[in-house]
Amino acid sequence: MQLTPIILTILSRPERCETTFDILDTERSWRNKLIALGERQRQMKTGAVLGNFDTFEDLKVGHPSGLDLISYERKIIIELKNRTNTDNASSRKSNLDKLAKYKTEHPDFLCVYGNINSDTEQDTMRGSCKTIIHNEVEIKQYTGMQLLRLIMGDDTNSIIDFVRITIDDYYEHRA
Repeated sequence: MQLTPIILTILSRPERCETTFDILDTERSWRNKLIALGERQRQMKTGAVLGNFDTFEDLKVGHPSGLDLISYERKIIIELKNRTNTDNASSRKSNLDKLAKYKTEHPDFLCVYGNINSDTEQDTMRGSCKTIIHNEVEIKQYTGMQLLRLIMGDDTNSIIDFVRITIDDYYEHRA
């Protein structure tokens, strides 16, 4: 699989450059909101790169499952989050509900609540995998390197290095 064209296509997707109005905004807070918006969009594009890796497919908005990534070949479906603290309690419950529903309807699938990053760099680099029982259904939560290894396999470290270089080159030449 040739990753470079996929990564470049994802990175070149249009970005919003306007944010919500807040009556208490100052020039500094407005600039900070635009920086934060750009970073969120970059993180979403990074997740999309994972969703286009090997046998995985980015389900985008509108898929009946409401989840993020699927590999029909490997029988894995993933709700993907950037960090372990991305979801508040009600969002987390809703996402686990979707995974449990999918597992009930497709018992042969591995249903994963995936977090690309953990709370600390050390936790992210080590990663983890734990079992969650939700609505009497088994769901796996993968974090950090354990999640990336699940998706990318044995070549995870070299793939990560390649993706980092490609992303840096893209943004350096775009600036």
